[in-house]
Amino acid sequence: MNLNLKRFFIVSFISCFTYGQNMLTKINLDRDDVLEVHFKNSIKNNDIKVKTTTNPDKKIFDINDVKIGDGLEKIDAMQTVSIIPNGNTGDAKIVIDGGVANNWKLSKKGDIFRISLKLNRNRTSKNDKNNKTEDKENNTNKEEITNSCNRDIVVIDAGHGGKDPGAISNEMQEKDIVLSVAKKLAKSLTEKGYKTYLTRDRDVFLTLEQRTKIADKKDAKIFISLHCNAAPNDNQAKNLHGVETFFLQKTRDARSQNVAARENASVLQGADSKSRQVIIDSVLSGPKIILSNKLAIDIQRNLISKTDSHNGGVRSAPFWILVGASRPSVLVELGYITNANEREKLLNNSYQDKLADGITEGISRYQCNRQNEIDN
Repeated sequence: MNLNLKRFFIVSFISCFTYGQNMLTKINLDRDDVLEVHFKNSIKNNDIKVKTTTNPDKKIFDINDVKIGDGLEKIDAMQTVSIIPNGNTGDAKIVIDGGVANNWKLSKKGDIFRISLKLNRNRTSKNDKNNKTEDKENNTNKEEITNSCNRDIVVIDAGHGGKDPGAISNEMQEKDIVLSVAKKLAKSLTEKGYKTYLTRDRDVFLTLEQRTKIADKKDAKIFISLHCNAAPNDNQAKNLHGVETFFLQKTRDARSQNVAARENASVLQGADSKSRQVIIDSVLSGPKIILSNKLAIDIQRNLISKTDSHNGGVRSAPFWILVGASRPSVLVELGYITNANEREKLLNNSYQDKLADGITEGISRYQCNRQNEIDN
């Protein structure tokens, strides 16, 4: 393949994420349980198509030619609302579960779409004893549901390794922390019935091609890459903290771009033009962006629930380690190694167990949701 054709593929990869002129900029739920979806530019009623599904009961709003702003993939509305980018079409979906969407309308200016929701908030009015009983029943039901779901092959990638230490702070190296969590995650998933493989189980350097080949060789259905984040300078080290989960997609968000650039710099070591081309070809054949986004949402939600860490949100970024994945794939930034308090937690054995358990529960929830979608 000649150089010009390679350049064409690379430009195609970058540009395929960038179209879509309008942007979904803000989502909020007001006191009357009205979901307000804000757009940068006005839209028309015929830009919104509404579909209803049953078993499971969902209301789906397809919005044409709209890009989703960073960090807006999920909103806390009793866990009923999902905001999903519709692949490479430049569209977006608002999915509302449980038949709670009552009515909807577009504002006069066309820049705000309002959806009235019927949310069941009775649980908050019960006494503590009833709440504990209900929580116990819900946890039992959740465990029963999770145990009945599929158990696919998961490949866990501990980022960096060997000559590549990753981020370093106070003599602590990213490569050591993520390897420890990766081993705990493999154990946690195995105990749940998953078959797991590690891209590395010791302190060795692996090229990008070697990491993605392992996932292909093992026929993995899910690929998880673990990393620790780092502030760009000492001035920001005290303020930047939290857990973030990324899936593959081009982004304009400067912070996400910086994170991707740092991780890509190390992972591309030893990757020749041929191996990069293989990855680009995989992208052009259709990466599983939407499934990866769903996986990221479920993992992020359960990570925050388990660790009570600051929620950095679900973000999109062009990570090369995710580009070649022909399966749902996410990159988890477990926390900021440059933040003193978070670094101390990341080194704590018990906290690492919580991280592993949170990711495990997120994967299990994703698997159950996928199975329900297929069955229905």
